[in-house]
Amino acid sequence: MRLADAVLPEHHLCRTFFRERERFLLSWDGGPVLGAVGDDGRLHIGAPADARRVPGGARVGLDGDAVLYVEEREVFAAVHLDADGTEVVVVEHGLDGGSERWRTALPPTGRGGRTLTDVVQGVDEAGTACLVFTVRDEDGGVAFHAVGPGRAVRTHQPSMAGQLVHWDLRSDAAVVREDRGPWDPRLHLERPLSGAAPEPVVARWADGLRGRALLVETPPDSEGRPVLWDLADGSSVALTVPAGHIDDARFVRDGSGRILVVATADGSDVPHLWSPHTGTSVPLASHGTGRLRIRTAGPRGIGMYQVSTLGGSGWLWLGHDGAATLHRSPGDVPRYGGRATLSSVRCGRTPMLRYLPERRPPTAVVVSLHGGPESLERDELRWDGLYRDLLDAGIAVLGVDYCGSAGHGPLHTRRAWKAWTSAFREDVEACAEAAAGWGVEPGRVALLGGSFGGALALLGCVLRHDLAGAVAAAPLIDIRGHAERAAAADPFYRDWFAARFELAATATPAQRVFDPAHLAGTGPGQRVVLVHGSEDEVTQWQHSRHITDEATRRGLPWMLVTEPGVGHVPADADETEQRYRNVRGALTEVLGRTAPAPQ
Repeated sequence: MRLADAVLPEHHLCRTFFRERERFLLSWDGGPVLGAVGDDGRLHIGAPADARRVPGGARVGLDGDAVLYVEEREVFAAVHLDADGTEVVVVEHGLDGGSERWRTALPPTGRGGRTLTDVVQGVDEAGTACLVFTVRDEDGGVAFHAVGPGRAVRTHQPSMAGQLVHWDLRSDAAVVREDRGPWDPRLHLERPLSGAAPEPVVARWADGLRGRALLVETPPDSEGRPVLWDLADGSSVALTVPAGHIDDARFVRDGSGRILVVATADGSDVPHLWSPHTGTSVPLASHGTGRLRIRTAGPRGIGMYQVSTLGGSGWLWLGHDGAATLHRSPGDVPRYGGRATLSSVRCGRTPMLRYLPERRPPTAVVVSLHGGPESLERDELRWDGLYRDLLDAGIAVLGVDYCGSAGHGPLHTRRAWKAWTSAFREDVEACAEAAAGWGVEPGRVALLGGSFGGALALLGCVLRHDLAGAVAAAPLIDIRGHAERAAAADPFYRDWFAARFELAATATPAQRVFDPAHLAGTGPGQRVVLVHGSEDEVTQWQHSRHITDEATRRGLPWMLVTEPGVGHVPADADETEQRYRNVRGALTEVLGRTAPAPQ
């Protein structure tokens, strides 16, 4: 039986992982309190059997014009705006089982009907919690309405278009985020009470609490850093944290002023606790390595989801007991049952995560290339657990942070700009050298990539015809066309692409590098498989069809696997399994029938 056609069991890891990462971590009551959208369209709340606060089995309707989980009060607020846009009904359901229903009238505008586009939690002048609606009228005008049960509505019209991310009238603060495409957003500090001119800052929003905001800014020629922003006077100060890629941060809501910062180092996320008393941070014991995502931050603590290729998954909780202890509850993804090692290494100037079967030398090597390009490789169960299958088959995996990636300093990122061929050639040579150290010849080295990483997988075969071949999922085939479409949708992308890629119409395909005519130039013995959803909204399935036709016209062994109706990323468990099977089967095709097939 062809491996690509094998039927996976319902409990297979790719399905388990998809379902788990779709869950919401809401609170902690002797263990994680989780929410998942059921087949009935409602949110199903699950709590540990010995939970004391949260009753299990609750169902929350998601049929409002907007539904918000208010972390500070642990309630769901379903907002319904009537057809005339004049009255709002709010139905609140608490995790403790309580509920409340209230309504309020919005002030008239005289400009026809209105649409509710967003809702955030906020604080009014008296320090009382409120909800803030973003409402758009028929003429395109936008207004923020702060409402609460039995209280007058306060309205503010923002000075520029953007998304409201924070509202605290104790500091006369409304923070509006202006999206700037690939660049860090611009945050505008508006003054709803005084009407003072907005104060802008370029940074990513992380959190806000009691008149302060927590931002992540990226200064020129530097990695990102967390910054404290005083919402009363607009001043800011950078925090001293360990080196690494700053992924996220939250205030610890226990009155201590402490801040949880997640930093990535050596391919793994590490939580650090920053103290205002010392001005420094200390790492927390996080029960192993892997990817950490902050999922909630409320009055009872901060919750995170952790996942690792070898370590499995778990839910972490930093409570307010003062001990700075992370509690852990196992997730549904078990620890890897085989024997393998993971290490962060450099081969020459190329940083990579090395997954190595422990019992015997590898029989083949898969070089895994992330998308982006300005992303980074993390130990996060990439490709839905495919690395485990490869390790079981005695195949080593190199997760490469190729030149152009983020997380290793601006020089590593920028060295690839408009020099992708020479920069990536160095990375490919480094991988081939690592494989040779295990006795694996180039013909047993396959390249695997998704999106931009898929384009690099093809480029690697163009640069070295002695490699086994490539598997490219949803690859970016035509950089010039992609840049033109992105800039047409958002002008901020024009300069971003122009700084990184050769886009001139007079450039040759080889100069543009990521051009179908150039990427089709793989070797006659290299097997190449493209896997692409027909409804990809980011890269173009038609481009994959065109380049495959061109390669086969040249007599090259290329194949396109089309996933009907699938977008750039699988949207449900069935599509996830399909992508998993297709990519796994494609790797078997590339490495040949003499290779041990992943089981």
